[in-house]
Amino acid sequence: MTVERTLARVDEDLRKGDVAMARTRLRSLVQSKPQDLLVRERLADVYRHEGASVEAGRWSYLSEERVEREVTAYERACGRDPVRIMRGLRWTGTESDATTEVAQERLREVKAAAESKAGKKLDWSSRGRDTDDPWWQDVFGLGCGAALLLVLVLSVIGAVTVVRWFM
Repeated sequence: MTVERTLARVDEDLRKGDVAMARTRLRSLVQSKPQDLLVRERLADVYRHEGASVEAGRWSYLSEERVEREVTAYERACGRDPVRIMRGLRWTGTESDATTEVAQERLREVKAAAESKAGKKLDWSSRGRDTDDPWWQDVFGLGCGAALLLVLVLSVIGAVTVVRWFM
């Protein structure tokens, strides 16, 4: 489906009051066309309509006309960590792939700040952690995995017990 056709469907969703479907379509479109600034701005508008200022700030971050309090909310939600801000923008390619000078400059600024914090070169396509996150984040992830495994084991034991009752 073309971008224009998807945007027409988004408009129809919004006319019907189906904001969730419009948001879903736009998020999918941003994922497939991350360099399309118009789609990002449309997604920001939907989040703005819903009152989600953090997400509105995220998706309008590269826009020429943006609401600074929303951008500030997004940066605050990222802990003001430039690496998290950079990753959250979900940009692909290079800064020069942006279609406006404003977006190119903002991408360069975010990347420079993220590289300074990370102490190494970063690119827009790399995923994962690039800075020294706190040790407790690793422990939290391991703890969640262990809890999930425990629930799975207890479920199997419970199922076997129930089956034995009926035998």
